[in-house]
Amino acid sequence: MTGPYVIGCDVGSQGTNAALYAADGRLVASAYEPYDVSYPHPTWAEQDPRLWTAALYAGIARLLAEVPEGPSAVKGLSFGSQLDGMVVCDAGGEPLRPAMIWMDRRAEPQAAAVAAKLSPADFYHHTGANLDSSHAVFKALWVRDQEPEVFAKAVHLMPPGSYVLREAAGVLAVDWSNASSLALLDPRTRAWSAPVVDAVGIDPAMLPELAPGTQAVGPVTRAFAERTGLSPDTVVVVGAGDEMAATLGAGVFAPGEVCDVAGTAEPVCAASAAPGEDPAMLVECHPHADPDVWLLENPGFVSGGNLRWWRDQFAPVERDAEANGQGDAYDLLTGPAAEVPPGAEGLVFLPCMQGAMAPEWNGAARGVFYGLTLAHTRAHMTRALLEGSAFALRDILEGMGSAGLDVRRLTIVGGGAKGPLWRQIKADVTGLPVRVPTSVETTATGAAILAAVGAGVHPSVAEAVSAFVDYQPDEHVPDPERHQRYTEAYHRYREVYFALKPVFERSEPGR
Repeated sequence: MTGPYVIGCDVGSQGTNAALYAADGRLVASAYEPYDVSYPHPTWAEQDPRLWTAALYAGIARLLAEVPEGPSAVKGLSFGSQLDGMVVCDAGGEPLRPAMIWMDRRAEPQAAAVAAKLSPADFYHHTGANLDSSHAVFKALWVRDQEPEVFAKAVHLMPPGSYVLREAAGVLAVDWSNASSLALLDPRTRAWSAPVVDAVGIDPAMLPELAPGTQAVGPVTRAFAERTGLSPDTVVVVGAGDEMAATLGAGVFAPGEVCDVAGTAEPVCAASAAPGEDPAMLVECHPHADPDVWLLENPGFVSGGNLRWWRDQFAPVERDAEANGQGDAYDLLTGPAAEVPPGAEGLVFLPCMQGAMAPEWNGAARGVFYGLTLAHTRAHMTRALLEGSAFALRDILEGMGSAGLDVRRLTIVGGGAKGPLWRQIKADVTGLPVRVPTSVETTATGAAILAAVGAGVHPSVAEAVSAFVDYQPDEHVPDPERHQRYTEAYHRYREVYFALKPVFERSEPGR
């Protein structure tokens, strides 16, 4: 195997995965560096941004040991970085406090204060994003309100992607997809939204310069080259948010294609030739990693996390069997569910264990099994759990249709893509064919595609995707009879949710 090579870095909240690819798209080596999240108080989630750069130093150094031609054969580097985080920095780009990452929810009062000035519907119209405390601008407002001594020293407000880009290249910039996660970008013009910037009271001079994700911003800094072993000539490319990079790395950039990222949560991302608005605001609109495309997406209900909870709490025999080398606990748990008829004989599961992102955004919603009888078994409950996530997926796809998208196919990535039963259930529930990439961990792949285009290794995103992305040979095709049965079960799922909505909203959080 010979160069040139590129490196794609998935800068996540649990760790950073750096991956080395040859120009023909073959994965040469990868290096994962884990780190921790801090939870100082309920609803808080923080991380020291220096953990990200330390992980990049160590991971890239490990990769370069796999390059026989030496570091000069690595032509480009880029990032797929966690979205919805806020790093408050001084004039030198040094963080003034820990980063508040995507799962941090302390800024509810700040979101409510903005809602008093600008309605949620107007906010969505201007930014394509919901007026929701998960988005990064509200975290900056929390620092302004609660830590004024810190905010007084702040010069730069940046998402994680901009922080690592600045560390690597010495340039403060943000691609359109990461900028959109700040909830300050107009996705139609790809410029900061003046009405929203005015409503939140943020000085636009504190925000990074906007740039397409494929733009090369210069070579690595001397310090970054020394810490990693990279050649000083290695080109740094702006990169994208992790959901957008994962979607691109799955080969989803043509309009009508949908990427279902089936991890702990399940973001659902569709490529669109133009920005769109969902009247129900279930689906947000963001720029894609490909600068010529937009993304209609729901940021993700808890999905694989529900299955893991089910395994951890109710499958001790299967976990023991896995520990003894007798098979995968998930496979052993879901195997009997394959014998249960579609619809789980009337049993419905609402996948709202940490609130709902479908059929609507509702932080008060909770997980529910409905319809239990003495005839139901654990296998029925397992199947209902898998079906509940597929019904939520269908909710999101219908929202995408309302935003004007003609959905044609699902591409599933992430750990949840490994289960054939779950893939077939999703095909049957949605009525869409389902395919799976050869590699289901695609965020680093998407970042490498951006690096390859920005560094000139490939002339276009389309050509880079063609080289980097391949699929398993067998697609899951929906069965018409099962699809009809699932349509009836889907309507029952929605009836259960909306019947229980008043109960959710009367209940205290956590009760």
